[in-house]
Amino acid sequence: MARLTTRERWAFAPYSIEERGERNVPLIYLKEARWRTVRGSTGYFVDIPTQPGQYYPVEFNHIYVCWCEITWNAPEVVWNVVQPTGSDYRCNIFEDEVQTSRKVGAIDGQPPITPRTPAPSTDSQEEEEQGSEQSENTIESGQPGNTTKEEGLANLAESIHINPPEMTTMTEPVEIVMEGSIYLRREIVGEIHPQTGHRVLPTTNMADDEAALRQAQEPDRPDPPSGGPEALPELPPI
Repeated sequence: MARLTTRERWAFAPYSIEERGERNVPLIYLKEARWRTVRGSTGYFVDIPTQPGQYYPVEFNHIYVCWCEITWNAPEVVWNVVQPTGSDYRCNIFEDEVQTSRKVGAIDGQPPITPRTPAPSTDSQEEEEQGSEQSENTIESGQPGNTTKEEGLANLAESIHINPPEMTTMTEPVEIVMEGSIYLRREIVGEIHPQTGHRVLPTTNMADDEAALRQAQEPDRPDPPSGGPEALPELPPI
C-alpha cells in the first residue's frame, strides 16, 4: 500500500499572506527547508541546485501540515501561496509522520527541551526528615541519644539542691606559762574554706586577749572556805 502525503490529502486553494511566518516549525517536519535570509527576505527557503534561482521561498501550513510554494506579489504587497511544494523541493510529509502537538518534539530555532528531574517521592522526603531529626538528637559522644530521657535527667539535676559544706574550724595548741605551771589551750587560728581549701584567718578580738593576759599574770586568789561565806576577823572592844 502506497504511503500518502499531506499534500495529496489537502484540497488546496491559493491564498495570500501579508508577512512570512515565524521560525516555529517542528524539526520532524523541517525536511529540506532552512531558515535564512535571501535577497532581503527572511524566512524558510529550499535549496534546489537544479533550478536557476537555487533558493526558493516556502511557507509551512500548520493546519494541513504541509509545505507550500510562495511568490512575492509586489503590486498588492503580499505573498501569494501558490501550491503545495512538488517533489523537487523534497519536503513531502507523509501522513504516518504527523504527530499531535504534544508529541512533535523540538521546535526549529528554540533551545532543546531538557528533561525535568523527577521530584523526590513523599516517602524519600519523610526518610530525609527523620534522618535529620535523628542527627539533631545525637549527643556529643556521637551515639544516638534519647532527648526525652536526657531532658528528664537534666530537670531532676536542676531540682536537687546541694547545701554547701560548712566551714571547717582549724585549731592549734598554744603554750601558756603561768608562775611555774605550763598550760596548753587550743586557740582558734583559722577556718578552712570548703571550696578552695585555704585557711581563712579570723578577726582577732584585742580586748578579750588583753583581759585574758592580765588574768594570767595576776597572783592566784585563795579560794573561800567551803563552809560558807568568808568570815571577817573579830575586832577588840572599844
